Amino acid sequence: MWTIKIKVREKWNLFNKRTVKYKVKLYSYSHNYYEEKGRFYFTASGIIEGEQKQRKRFFSDLNKDKKITYLEQDNDFFICIYSETKKSARIQVKVAYNPRLIFLKPVIIDEEGWEEWEVASTKRKDLEDFVNAAETFPNLEYNLFYLKQQKINNLMIYSILPKLTEKQKKALILAVKNNYYGYPRKIKLKELAKMMKISLSTYQFHLAKAEAKLLPFVAKRISE
Repeated sequence: MWTIKIKVREKWNLFNKRTVKYKVKLYSYSHNYYEEKGRFYFTASGIIEGEQKQRKRFFSDLNKDKKITYLEQDNDFFICIYSETKKSARIQVKVAYNPRLIFLKPVIIDEEGWEEWEVASTKRKDLEDFVNAAETFPNLEYNLFYLKQQKINNLMIYSILPKLTEKQKKALILAVKNNYYGYPRKIKLKELAKMMKISLSTYQFHLAKAEAKLLPFVAKRISE
């Protein structure tokens, strides 16, 4: 299987410019596209990560975009359909929506507007099209990490993960970002609780609940 890892940044993208504006991160999948009355429609879904207030602002702003024809949101998960009429944009987006592509993990769009893609295909040309699109599209930055042939031993799918509450997710993300799980540990639980603006016992409760949901799932997967 041919695989590629590439990061791109495009200022016109309706998602990227909003992750920068609201300082949120997206984990998304491109699903399919169709043509109707001279317009191309693209379907995507994803999970958003960030402060609750900022996530709400992100979706409120996104829903006002004229390119969005459908947006459904439930907490941090969303499904949307958006359209493109510009030929240059359609060509580029169709490269990403190639039905022969296999997504090795969700596309990560970070707070600085960079998209990280890890995809595979049986045909090298499908992945070369990514690089060609990045090289020829105006005002697009990119960084190619590799384009190589290798065996695939895993796929990352966000829908199979255990469901966490909002506070459990926030507690866990805070711990990970601040290297609580590193060795040696860089931060104490009471400091994390203070950052989350809750008591130590409440923070411990939410973190323990998150760990209790995730760790059995992870342990089962790595033991198989």
